[in-house]
Amino acid sequence: MVTYTHDIRTLFRPQDISCMAKHDVRLADQQWMCDPANAANVYAVLSTGKMPPDGPWPPAQVSLFKAWMDEGCDP
Repeated sequence: MVTYTHDIRTLFRPQDISCMAKHDVRLADQQWMCDPANAANVYAVLSTGKMPPDGPWPPAQVSLFKAWMDEGCDP
């Protein structure tokens, strides 16, 4: 089982969190991220490679995020 706390939160670096907070995207907020609509919005940007701004995540990280969403966005 993929969880936000154990698997997903650790993927976001401090600079990712502070950058996205300016856009009201709360990557470090478990409750906010575990909302399926918010998770889907973040995934949409991650999967296109537009986030993080200094380069896309490796495919394995994007796949892990997708697996977390597919499993129900468990905290």
